[in-house]
Amino acid sequence: MRHALLVGSMPFRDEEDCMRRALAELGPHLFSLPDGEVGERTPEFPDGTRACWIIRAVEILYKDRENWRVVKEPVRARNGVPATYDGLHQLEPLCQPEEVPHRLSFGYDAELARYYPLFRRLRDEGGWNGLKFQMGVPTGLGLGFVIANPEDRMRYLGAFNEVIAREVNAMLELAGDDVVIQLEAPPEVYAAYAMPQMMDALSLGPILDLVGRIRPRARIGLHLCLGDLHNMPLMQLDDLRPLVEFSNRLVERWPREHELVYMHYPLAAGNVPPSTDPALYQPLADIRLPEGTHFVAGFVHEGLSDGESTGILRAIEEARGSKVDVASSCGIGRRKPEVAEQLLRRTARLAAS
Repeated sequence: MRHALLVGSMPFRDEEDCMRRALAELGPHLFSLPDGEVGERTPEFPDGTRACWIIRAVEILYKDRENWRVVKEPVRARNGVPATYDGLHQLEPLCQPEEVPHRLSFGYDAELARYYPLFRRLRDEGGWNGLKFQMGVPTGLGLGFVIANPEDRMRYLGAFNEVIAREVNAMLELAGDDVVIQLEAPPEVYAAYAMPQMMDALSLGPILDLVGRIRPRARIGLHLCLGDLHNMPLMQLDDLRPLVEFSNRLVERWPREHELVYMHYPLAAGNVPPSTDPALYQPLADIRLPEGTHFVAGFVHEGLSDGESTGILRAIEEARGSKVDVASSCGIGRRKPEVAEQLLRRTARLAAS
């Protein structure tokens, strides 16, 4: 049986509604379940304070005027999120990198403490034995991109990773191997394509530095991401070979003390459907993964018919030489609820086919 992955966000009423809908459509196919990442709906963030990946963490920096100076105000859309990638916050640190871990908290551990009991109740109600809770976190490089000075982005990367790892370790203290930590890496994927000569420093380094700070025997999934601000990608891929090279080099250096649960490849790009050309997917044959690691093909998209989706799945599996797991290219929280429901149903049909 193929499995399915939900990357993170969903556009439903709240976390309980998200998880219930996901289990109703995809329950038998899921090995882990995110909570939907909605958060509080406020006048400032009517879609929810958690609804756009890293922006909630960036807002924490933005509002901390004691330790961060605003160099450029964000240009916000109606839902409070920056309207474009060029409209992101730009900040200047007012403290040294070694001071950051003592002054900063993102609250990812508090989110797990809030929603993990709800997950366990829903899992018990449905009898979904073996299902794990899934929590997504960024890397320090993702947070560093709101620092105005490019040199400072690298200087503060380790400090941000220290805060994220501290909170991940607190999650593991509470949930142990019942939680899968999803690392989300759009800036690393972007760097692998834009600056291949800097791959080790800018693409692999931030991920491996963060993983090295997480306590042993963590269960970790990797979401390779093309960005999804307002369902618009940071970049598009017309050649998968650099992504394959990136993930293979990452796997070669992956620490043995951590289980790599899955590797998620983005094969669509926000509002851009995946290619129906089978030749595009041939480089997937060269992906190397540890035994037991799920390969998740992120191609499920509302811009395709069921027939086109099945054809892409066939092309991917012919390239891989085996069945693969299925997902959308990113979280579906930036879609309208009716489109998200359509994507859940299509994912279930493809997983069951």
